[in-house]
Amino acid sequence: MKKLLKRLVAFIIDMFIVIIISEALSSIDFINIYKDEYQEEYAQYIEIYNDALEEKITLEEYNEKAINYNYNLGKLSIISSVIYIVITISYFVGFNCLYQGQTIGKKIMRIRIVSSKDSNVKIWQYILRTIFLTGIFSNIVLILSVLFVNENVYYNISYLINIFEYILQLVIVITIILNKNGRGLHDIICQTTVVEE
Repeated sequence: MKKLLKRLVAFIIDMFIVIIISEALSSIDFINIYKDEYQEEYAQYIEIYNDALEEKITLEEYNEKAINYNYNLGKLSIISSVIYIVITISYFVGFNCLYQGQTIGKKIMRIRIVSSKDSNVKIWQYILRTIFLTGIFSNIVLILSVLFVNENVYYNISYLINIFEYILQLVIVITIILNKNGRGLHDIICQTTVVEE
């Protein structure tokens, strides 16, 4: 359990760094040209959400409007999502490659990623781990969906992808707890393990 806690704290530290950098870049007007439009659309969505809570509009009216807002917010957040994907992959893959399986969080918690096959961890293993752990797959699916499907299909995909992401994270934690070597699903698939220093 001690190693699980170390892994969790390391991940929280790393995600905090990634989110701070991603949000900082996403708040720059010339990088994220849709920032103001997104904030306006989000404020309107919150308004109809509150109207539904206060029963000023019916559930049917809310659902109809929410689908539209969800789709518009998805379109307006493409740049932010791409920034998140690039920063996340750069951070996790970059630090792990440069520091032999350690990110800032892992270094603080004195743990590192090693190969379970008695060889050096390959870049593809770091990339795949990052995709599993950080929601990148979900972000890519949502970006492609908002570009190529209508708002009703997008709403359903976004709903299902959120459920998928929660289940995936739950399975990862459960496999870490149940596996005798503390390996999660992502470790097993990527042929890695996390060790204490």
